Amino acid sequence: MQPATRDNLDSDWWDRIFVFWIGGAVLSPARRDCLETLSAAECKIHLVTDETLASFVLAEAPLHPAYPLLSPIHRSDYLRAYFMHFYGGGYTDIKRTSKSWRGAFAAVRDGDMVGAGYQELPNGAGRFHRSRILGKHYFLEREVGYLQAYLRYKVQTARHKSLIGNCAFIFRRETEFTARWLSIVERRLDLLLPLLRENPGRYPKEVAGNDYGDGPSRYPVPWSFLLGDILGPLSLQYRHRLLRILPPPDFKNYE
Repeated sequence: MQPATRDNLDSDWWDRIFVFWIGGAVLSPARRDCLETLSAAECKIHLVTDETLASFVLAEAPLHPAYPLLSPIHRSDYLRAYFMHFYGGGYTDIKRTSKSWRGAFAAVRDGDMVGAGYQELPNGAGRFHRSRILGKHYFLEREVGYLQAYLRYKVQTARHKSLIGNCAFIFRRETEFTARWLSIVERRLDLLLPLLRENPGRYPKEVAGNDYGDGPSRYPVPWSFLLGDILGPLSLQYRHRLLRILPPPDFKNYE
């Protein structure tokens, strides 16, 4: 599959799915096989890479200055919000797909919904009560205490069937949902920027404290801080405008 540019896009969000391969690593045979299975979605697949990303970045909405300092996995987290807001359509991880997405696209369009996803798994949502920046906890736009974060997490866990998962979804472009999502991600990047300048991401799935051969990492971004910690609570708040009908990707044997 050839990487896509903005010139490859139709004007409408309908019937397109974005996938990202960011960071320069070579696609493994398993990932290549997964990429080929995306044809089962019966939609236009747009593979975005480091080489083609610039064509999608809008002059009036440049990427946050923290973007190049993030690990590749967190760059992808940010790009999901950016693309769903400004372009809309679908997104999926490069995992095996076996069913069509066309029915889900039609249901979003015809039902005037903001989006659709697959029903979140019981333990799949971001554990935002564990994420801290300089000792502080956050819930969507606000700084909160640990107890409030923990209680909100427990409520979210109990209502996981109302959430959508992080790995595959569809959104209309430029809705209140996507605007809030992108705004929260970029506010969090504002907080992280000075910390990232001191300790930028160096490894694809870098986690603070892990030793990658040069001592414990000081990378400052908690694992789910830029995606699951936001998408979970937002999808609970907007549950009546979201459908949970998308076929989930296969979470096995994709590496």
